[in-house]
Amino acid sequence: MSLRSWFLLLSLALIWGASFYFIEIGLVHLDPFWLVSIRLLFGALPLGLWLLIQQKALPMTFRFWSSVMIMGIINNFLPFNFIAFGQLFVTGGMASIINANTAFMGVIVSGIFLSTEPATWNRLVGVIIGVAGVAIAIGVTPTLLTADTSNLFVGSLAIVLATVAYAFAGVWGKLKLSEYSSTQSAVGMLICSSAVAVLCSFLISGPPSLAIISYPLDLIQVVIGLGVLGTALAYPLYFRILEVAGSSNLMLVTIIVPVFAIILDALMLNQFVSRADLFGFTLVAVGLLVMDGRLNNYFFKRN
Repeated sequence: MSLRSWFLLLSLALIWGASFYFIEIGLVHLDPFWLVSIRLLFGALPLGLWLLIQQKALPMTFRFWSSVMIMGIINNFLPFNFIAFGQLFVTGGMASIINANTAFMGVIVSGIFLSTEPATWNRLVGVIIGVAGVAIAIGVTPTLLTADTSNLFVGSLAIVLATVAYAFAGVWGKLKLSEYSSTQSAVGMLICSSAVAVLCSFLISGPPSLAIISYPLDLIQVVIGLGVLGTALAYPLYFRILEVAGSSNLMLVTIIVPVFAIILDALMLNQFVSRADLFGFTLVAVGLLVMDGRLNNYFFKRN
């Protein structure tokens, strides 16, 4: 990859890694539903304004809006809420490690529903290694869960469900949104998901708590860090990396995100992961490298 591609990749990894930290900040003042609503609203607004400035219109067809509505639910509303709920019980660093399971779930779901992405042997081996790493990070054991660890397991399971939703969203996007530009898909998706999020927040949680207004720095971190940067900026950056570096190099972001998340948690919140978590993360990284053929190419060239 070029130096520019690495800069874009590291920028996206930093933004997404920091998102786990901003979620923890927001959860101090807001319940998960309203935190996700704020994230989606302030993700949709900047992208919508940018589209308006570019004088580009969204397709006014039922096919487009029904497709982005489903995409918004399975790629934004459900996984964002699962992750926010999960972080009530696990740290941001831990959540980022589990979230790396998205790549492995993506291989499984794509192999089932997309003929263009068959489950090759290296992908299957990578999935097995990576899922084992996620299981070790979570702390899955054959013994019964104690009361002290049950909440940790519930939180981890919620984040695993988020990765499943992301995997199905990837397939849906390739099947239903490939004819539209990435900006059109992203803006339409965020508009629909933010509308669903606000409606569900009112129905489930009632009016939002205004306690965060008394902490303007926290409010700014949530709005700017989680909404504008972590959502509105992240999507165009993601698609730009895909264009200039390719999907195999883009997969590296899944490995780098937990590094930034773990460092930020340690520096800002004094939260540290265990040795088991680090070992699990190492297996996740190895699994990703095996899955995209990077390790295979390295050893083949050496031999």
